[in-house]
Amino acid sequence: MTAPFCSGELKACSGCGTVRYCSKKCQTEDWKVHKPVCRKLKSDEVWGIKLLCKRDLAAIPPSSEPEISRRIQHILLNKNHPIFRQGDLCPATQAYGFPLLIYSDVIHQGRQTQGSGNQPAVYLRIEVGNGLAPPDWQIVQDPDTCIVVRRDYKPLTREAMEACYAFHSMLLSDAYGWPEEEGWAPGGEHLTRAAFQLFYKKYYRDQNEVGRKQFKSVLRPL
Repeated sequence: MTAPFCSGELKACSGCGTVRYCSKKCQTEDWKVHKPVCRKLKSDEVWGIKLLCKRDLAAIPPSSEPEISRRIQHILLNKNHPIFRQGDLCPATQAYGFPLLIYSDVIHQGRQTQGSGNQPAVYLRIEVGNGLAPPDWQIVQDPDTCIVVRRDYKPLTREAMEACYAFHSMLLSDAYGWPEEEGWAPGGEHLTRAAFQLFYKKYYRDQNEVGRKQFKSVLRPL
């Protein structure tokens, strides 16, 4: 993986060996983003996301970050985790080239929970044809804290996960299509790689402009 603001001769990060930089300056600027996942992974490990429900969100210290950002936490997973055997493939993300698996103990193991709520997880699980989550997710509406990971085992960053959720939120809040003057294709044409990449880059730019420096690096997820 190469930091997107780098060019020329690249050297790998000595901590993890997976991200490459063109200079010490670029590496220093990216450190705040890269630090949480900077470690050498074993062959059976992969970085995923823990998507917190409301109950678990309330248990972590408050901050000035948006709620959705605080809900999204890195988690190191073993490739034997049940998400790779039992997790649901998110059809919408698969349609635009971002193969995500999502796993809920409530949905997949039948564990009982009360009133914790996880709307972002339900949004990620929408179907391509109708924009709705499957009946079990709709009926439950409370899948509790979920795990999300890339099916192709590539690292999943908090920033990419947030942009993905924001994309789905926009789809669901404007189900009749986007204004053509903003470059969005109407109707069923929106779940494409091109549409997501366009949104993804704009989202990163907008977040960086309001001072969220972790969005400086547009690490393209596809």
